[in-house]
Amino acid sequence: MNEHDVRPTTMLSNPAAQHPLVALSAGRRWLLSGLLLAAIVAWLPAGRVLLATGLWLIAPGYLLERSMPGPRPPWLLRVTLWVGISLSLVPLGYLWVTAVGGSLPAPVLIISAILLALAASWAAWRDLAGVQGQPSAATWLLMIVLAIGAWLRAEQIADLALPAWVDSVHHALMVRVAVETGRAPWTLTPYLPVVEMPYHWGYHVVIAAAWHLSGGALPDVMLWSGQLLNWLQNVAAAALALLWWRRPSAAVVAAAIVGCISWMPAYYVSWGRYTQLTGLLLLAALAIAWQQWLDSTHRRERTGWLALAALIAAGLSLVHMRIFVFGGALLAAQSIVWSLRQSRRTIIAHVAQALLAGIAAVALAGPWWWLLLRRVLVPAAAGAQSLTTGGSYAQLNYDLMWIGPNEWLVALALISGAIGVARRQAATAVLMLWVGGLAVLTNPWLVSYLAPPAGLALLIYSLTQRKWLWSGVGVLLLAINPATVRLPFLWLLPVDIAAISLFLPLSSLISGGVALIWPAQRRWWQIGGTAVLLGLALWGANQQRAIVNPITVLATAADREAIAWVAGNTDPTARFLINAAPWLPGVARGNDGGWWIMPLTGRWTSTPPALFVYGDAASVQATRQRSQQIIDYGNGQAIDLERLIATEQIDYIYTSPKGPLRPELFASRPGYEVAFAEGGVVIYRVAPDRR
Repeated sequence: MNEHDVRPTTMLSNPAAQHPLVALSAGRRWLLSGLLLAAIVAWLPAGRVLLATGLWLIAPGYLLERSMPGPRPPWLLRVTLWVGISLSLVPLGYLWVTAVGGSLPAPVLIISAILLALAASWAAWRDLAGVQGQPSAATWLLMIVLAIGAWLRAEQIADLALPAWVDSVHHALMVRVAVETGRAPWTLTPYLPVVEMPYHWGYHVVIAAAWHLSGGALPDVMLWSGQLLNWLQNVAAAALALLWWRRPSAAVVAAAIVGCISWMPAYYVSWGRYTQLTGLLLLAALAIAWQQWLDSTHRRERTGWLALAALIAAGLSLVHMRIFVFGGALLAAQSIVWSLRQSRRTIIAHVAQALLAGIAAVALAGPWWWLLLRRVLVPAAAGAQSLTTGGSYAQLNYDLMWIGPNEWLVALALISGAIGVARRQAATAVLMLWVGGLAVLTNPWLVSYLAPPAGLALLIYSLTQRKWLWSGVGVLLLAINPATVRLPFLWLLPVDIAAISLFLPLSSLISGGVALIWPAQRRWWQIGGTAVLLGLALWGANQQRAIVNPITVLATAADREAIAWVAGNTDPTARFLINAAPWLPGVARGNDGGWWIMPLTGRWTSTPPALFVYGDAASVQATRQRSQQIIDYGNGQAIDLERLIATEQIDYIYTSPKGPLRPELFASRPGYEVAFAEGGVVIYRVAPDRR
């Protein structure tokens, strides 16, 4: 038979067709294997968290993206798009349900999840019917790198009893509120007197939806879902590298850098910075959708990609406003580089379409933007509050900038950037413009130094070309200089946030440089390069196994047992005096597991999660004074604890060796009975006559 003969064969004439599993396409076999693995993993508590979170992160976006017109991008870009779309659809659903006064109770979410799982499985079964052949060598290598990254993320939280540091505490409270109310958690009553809070909440409702499905303890849900979001940064970095460079090798290198070598974003677990992780996933999806829109040649495809970009931008504004601004800088860089090769007519048409997309994004998240307008922008315009900041909050923390191997990564990125410039690569221009934009956004004073040379160049150009309109712009830019303009720092855009987000552009630049110079046709070079890459990935993973900063670990296993005792043995209205320590100006934090009592049990604590600052002025001041008394007591000042306990009607005192409320302070005092003692944590019950 001729090899090009494609005449159909019957079941009887095809021996393989008599065995259904053999006759399945390779894609369907992969799907069945994945479903079987999911069924096995579901027996583990952590596995249920990962599956529940993964369902909400993948299924909604997959079902929407597959319905778009035109050809699909590579699978790596599609997966990143699914995550970004899903992370937009779920918060937007909560937003509009909340806006109309409704709620999303557990039965509705569970039924929706079941329907999504069935629809996504059926759609995948159909889509994978024609997928044949085996994955390429680059795909296998990428899978190995991602597997190392997955093991590393699990290893990093093995010793954590509760999520680390400050952010995790108020994230937990917001997730609890979202679960209990079925609404967007911008009102925190009855736990805190906070109404219409202008704090991003998109991450929290996604985790709330996952908690409804997986069950278990909230700290475990946060830890495992957070590491899943962290691991997905590897996928997003690989997708962006593939988007910019169109080379699979670049995707593999980027995944290895972000997943195993760079200490960011792995170090995020030390802070519980889960909202920023979520925002960065949306940023990657937004960049892909935007680039697809810029590069599309058919009207229907352009409309579809622009609509997706608007949807993801709306979702990003709900998840993390700082990353929303960073995303705008990236879209601007992509658009500038793209426009250099376009006609004026094409540029004008795209600008008009982009403006419409921006309006659509704001409309999709309309209730949220209206809240921000009333709670942030109008008070700032009236002078009631300020959008500017200064001091240490606006300064770069060099320990964060140069953490781990960052000096080497920055050096490699600069070398790769030089290679890209020498080879006139558009991707290099996009990435360098983006990094420059981040630097200016987080350091506004740079504008007064950059404007004069730009104005001089524009003035010379206008005079030589006799384009007098541009000469006026040049003169205006010359007028913006250090002697005339001093722009303030914005509290929304601290420079540290940009520093810890640089792993995305750095990994893309380095992976592009490697892809540009690597000989593609030399087999032994390929084998050697693969061995070196895997060696570096394993070395980096080993260096990061204990990446959690012990200073940020506030709670121990004993604290977790104590909190479980509180939940099961105290009245829901019980009031706890807990330890406190200074944090930001005007905001104290807890320094042991007692700070977790409110988000995990709902009981009142003397130092609540940091979101209390969004309450009314009187309650904020009272909370600050209460926490400051504990801090002053630890500093040796004369504080009447007995009066504080009586005034605040304290029922229990949570003490630990971390102080300043230590167990020995109350051991010999009358009126204080040990109610719980384990691993250095002692909870004292206050006698009624002491309150």
